[in-house]
Amino acid sequence: MRLLLPLVFTLLLLTACRHTTPEQKALLSQAEIVMPTHPDRALHLLKKISNFRHFATSDRALYALLMTQALDKCDSVVASDTLIRIATDYYGSNDPVRAGYAWFYRARCENNQGNAQGQVNALLKAEEFASKSNNYRLQGFIYGDKAKMYQMQNQLDSMLCYNMQAYSSLKKAGDKRNCVVCLLVIGYSHYLNRQYETALKYSALALKECDSSEPLLVTSIHRQQCLAYYCLKDYQNALRFARLSAASSDAYDYCKQINLSMIFNKMNNIDSACYYLRQCRSPHEMAPEFYQTWLNVCAKQFDSNAVAYYSDKLVYAKDSLYKHNLRESFAGLERKYKYEGFLSQNKSLIIANQQGKLLVLLLFLFLSIGGVGFALYRNRQNKRLLEKQLQLNEKQKELSQRMQERASMLQDQINIQQGALSTLNKLKFEIGELSRGKSTKIAQSPCLKKGHDTTENIIKHVVENVDLLYNHISKRLVESFPDLLENDVIICCFLLAGFDNVTIYTTLNLKPNSYNVKRTGLRKKLRLSHETNLTEFLAGF
Repeated sequence: MRLLLPLVFTLLLLTACRHTTPEQKALLSQAEIVMPTHPDRALHLLKKISNFRHFATSDRALYALLMTQALDKCDSVVASDTLIRIATDYYGSNDPVRAGYAWFYRARCENNQGNAQGQVNALLKAEEFASKSNNYRLQGFIYGDKAKMYQMQNQLDSMLCYNMQAYSSLKKAGDKRNCVVCLLVIGYSHYLNRQYETALKYSALALKECDSSEPLLVTSIHRQQCLAYYCLKDYQNALRFARLSAASSDAYDYCKQINLSMIFNKMNNIDSACYYLRQCRSPHEMAPEFYQTWLNVCAKQFDSNAVAYYSDKLVYAKDSLYKHNLRESFAGLERKYKYEGFLSQNKSLIIANQQGKLLVLLLFLFLSIGGVGFALYRNRQNKRLLEKQLQLNEKQKELSQRMQERASMLQDQINIQQGALSTLNKLKFEIGELSRGKSTKIAQSPCLKKGHDTTENIIKHVVENVDLLYNHISKRLVESFPDLLENDVIICCFLLAGFDNVTIYTTLNLKPNSYNVKRTGLRKKLRLSHETNLTEFLAGF
């Protein structure tokens, strides 16, 4: 007992440490409520929470999910999956919505780590939970991320297909803002497929549904319209939408500056093109377009040194992108090569194991084992057949004995019933004699000589013999119909014995009207319809 006390105390102490205060629960609840519309506010609330590892298990998992979600929505690159793993390890089929979101954000963490395989596995897991929960918003997010993966692989048809599915799911969920984002991305899918008119159509639809209080979405739509008109060589409209994009928001300034420089270059406005090129500090992913525009501008200015310089820069930028794509492809080829090498080695081992004398020895061993096994099997089968035959003989003997016993019991029953019928016939005769006043002869009857009251003995003998003929019908009637009186049961027995109504009410010392009333009451107690014959009903009961 003394040894158990420290252990119990330690367990209680550990349990007490896992506790979430009401204030912390309130912060988690508020953060979850404002997350869809104000993720920055949710992040601010979550940062007020400290020592989340001391929370109860469910609250710790919720904090991990909300914090990862808030950081992602606030454009913070979450490369570590340590936090989100707490949520994915806790949530399961009992809470498919949170489980789906946990795996969805884990997929984004895997993407930030550059783990494509981990991203795919996590997205598929998230999609499984999303389909169980019927959460269209979550399904739309998952389809959107799958579309991005296909875009990175340059599979534009699959990209467009999943973007359309994302839009459909988000429309069902009533998420207007993300529907606009999907329309924008669908337009970009058509832009990449060189379907510029269709891209403009979806851009216009996105702009129509977009809220004017979303400057980032507005500038993105104008930027996409600018690119579509630029590819259609409609430089005036391209310039108009480029300026609208620049006026809508300060985000993605380098894209706007490069777009303006490209348009002015095509319009032969070299000074404006150079101005916007100089404004761009870092071209990021648009480096090839940036250096190509410089190259075109310098060529028009006949600056051979600058042309050579920007030619080298352009080659280096394209080469960097090519190397990146090649490295990604090479990783897939390497995995495929390793897998094919494993299959090749496995086949070589199988072939080597089947060569030479080893094959002959194994074959001989298998044949020997098979022969011995077959002999044992046949012997066991014969034993089983013999045992079954013996059991069958025993069963046949038991069956014949039972048949004989049944025949004997049936004969005894027939004898009893014949005796009962004979007794009833005698009773009928005696009742007839009694009604004619021959009481002396009746008193000497062997059926009634033991009774001191002739009528009571007759009734008793009738009931007893009817019970013998009809399997104790008097008791069964009382059990099935508790409302029956003793006289009702006696009337039933007399009817089954074949007595007519006159004999019955004479024997029972009843008047005809009283007997008819009792008979009518008896039919009601037996719940018989007018069409049902009383005697036939009793005989079949």
